[in-house]
Amino acid sequence: MSGYLRTPGLAKRIAITAGAVALFRVGQHLPVPGTDVAAIGEAADAAVRADPFAGLVDLLTGGGLLRLSFLGLGVLPYVAATFVVGLLVHTWPRLRALSAAGTDGAKVLLRCTWLLSVAFGAPMGTAAVLAAARGDDGVLTGPHGRAVLFVVIGMTAGTMVTAWLIRLVSLRGLGEGVGVLFLAQLTAVFPRLLWDVRDAAGTGTFAAATAAVVVSGTLVLAAVIGLGQAERRIPIQFARRMVGVRRRGPAPTYLPFRVNSGELFPVFLALLLLHVPAVVARLIPGGGVPDGVWTRPDQGDPRFLAALFVLAALLAPTGSGDRIDVHATVARLQREGGFVPGIRPGPNTYDYLAYVRRRIRAVAAPALGLCALLPPASLLLAGVPGRAPLAGTAVLVLVGAGLAVSRRVVRQAEFAYQAHKYLPYLPTPPRDPERR
Repeated sequence: MSGYLRTPGLAKRIAITAGAVALFRVGQHLPVPGTDVAAIGEAADAAVRADPFAGLVDLLTGGGLLRLSFLGLGVLPYVAATFVVGLLVHTWPRLRALSAAGTDGAKVLLRCTWLLSVAFGAPMGTAAVLAAARGDDGVLTGPHGRAVLFVVIGMTAGTMVTAWLIRLVSLRGLGEGVGVLFLAQLTAVFPRLLWDVRDAAGTGTFAAATAAVVVSGTLVLAAVIGLGQAERRIPIQFARRMVGVRRRGPAPTYLPFRVNSGELFPVFLALLLLHVPAVVARLIPGGGVPDGVWTRPDQGDPRFLAALFVLAALLAPTGSGDRIDVHATVARLQREGGFVPGIRPGPNTYDYLAYVRRRIRAVAAPALGLCALLPPASLLLAGVPGRAPLAGTAVLVLVGAGLAVSRRVVRQAEFAYQAHKYLPYLPTPPRDPERR
């Protein structure tokens, strides 16, 4: 660890990252003009205690969206813009050509992501302020239309600042900007959700809930790391030819089929789909939100838990660690003279590799389903209600984000340390004699 800290430039990256996170958190507490800070704070706290979906929104936005702060939208518009641009790159030939154009194409795609995040931020901010004004008339000050306009402009400008902070951390900081700022949001709100359990259910339940969070989070973390490191190695040999009295040819190798990518993306996607009815119910004008297991997610309901397990298991292939195209792999092996020992090249090899992949996914699917069920089941056993602000979803999101950020940070720090360690042994480029 001390060697990492002595690496030139690494301390500067850590300082830039810490400064960006501090500025981001200050912006999430900075109110925009046109809001009554006291009234909106009371309304946000009441909404979190009454509605588990509001608690999830509060967690994902760092506590800023329900309070209509300057950076209240957090990283959500940028994440949505990145996802849309990624889909368009795979479907639009012009953007696909830009993605393959090197640095210049990456700059154009980055500009498109920035503009699209601002375009997403404006309607998100409008929906948030209209929902807040509809729920409590005291949260806005002054004329209604002018106050709404000020809040929307402020939150849209905040989206531009957030996009700049994300880019700053990604380029000059440590880790990926989106992941670092998202983790900062989660770690700032999660302790408050845990403390709300003490206020609502007492010290005994609070202690049991804390133990359940620690144990379930540790078990999920260990399971995800274990699944990410597990792989099935298919031996590959190559035809060798005689040159003189020696055999020449590529050395034997193996084809790795990983069980999982080491992340909780299928679980996140399952949770997102299960909360779609809750989002739709809140976007319908007029009336309140109907009381149901899907519109007001109850993670203590067996139907919700069963749906979470099934969706996480069905979506397990989206988080599969192997990115191997079986068709292309079989064709490449035939061109290069490679084969699986005991398996005839061609269609037989394809059938065998497809069979191995199906068996691996059959193991990964229930494993991810159990990972999704472990935190909510642990909290239920600890006595936390299924509709409490602290839910198993919060634990899963926190563990997944922390694992992704820590991996990226450790990888980047290790690369910087190794580059500095072996820099004296690298050949220096020749100097230009005409340059003085």
